[in-house]
Amino acid sequence: MDNNPVGEFLRARRETVQPEDVGLYVDAGRRVSGLRREEVAQLAGISSDYYLRLEQGKDAHPSDQVINAIAKALLLDDQTTAYLQRLVSPTATHPFAPKLVDVDAADLDFLTWWNHAAAYVTNGCQDVLAANSLAAKLVPGVYEAGGNLILSLFTDAAKAAVRGWEAVASEMLAATRERTDSNDPRLHEIVGQLSLTDSDFRRIWARHDVKTYTHGTSSYTIDGFGQVDLRWQLLSIRTDPRLALTTTFARPGSREESALKSLLT
Repeated sequence: MDNNPVGEFLRARRETVQPEDVGLYVDAGRRVSGLRREEVAQLAGISSDYYLRLEQGKDAHPSDQVINAIAKALLLDDQTTAYLQRLVSPTATHPFAPKLVDVDAADLDFLTWWNHAAAYVTNGCQDVLAANSLAAKLVPGVYEAGGNLILSLFTDAAKAAVRGWEAVASEMLAATRERTDSNDPRLHEIVGQLSLTDSDFRRIWARHDVKTYTHGTSSYTIDGFGQVDLRWQLLSIRTDPRLALTTTFARPGSREESALKSLLT
């Protein structure tokens, strides 16, 4: 993890914004990718020197007004702006993600009786802390306690098997950034491991995308049915906001439901 997370974030985000996106003239000889520092400063209504100090990590306490002005200049949405706020304000950080040993199994006993959908509980670092039997059979070794969704996704096998892998990986890393504290040791462990071994991870993580995804459709291969598209919904757990429950399900009476139920036999 970088020791200047604010600077890394600002550089990554301004490189994704094109001058024409914010109404700036582009001359034919321009070679810069995204916005220049002075252009961000101009759009935010602050001095170029001050913005440079922010990117260099020399000013760690910009005001909310400055942060919001920069967020507007970089076309950040509310979630990404909140993430930037957490980076610059120690009082706005998320608590560290709970580990498997931190969770009382009795609190998640309800999963034992949940058999109409595959269901598992994750922390912000995408560690699976608990799962029902249907989830474990849907993706063995991943959708079960001790698995990690990020580490399993950035493998050669997953890249070959997961339909739309690039989009799936991008969404997962964006959601991970939104749910975690940038100083979390577990996050550092995962990022450090994959940064050394996977160029795709380095490329996607370097974009600093931040977003919450609450529902979608994922494709799975189930014996006897081939490729099956199942819907998923992410739900918060009120007793511990650091945890999330993901349910994977199918429309009643559908081929997809039959495929999912076949895993129980």
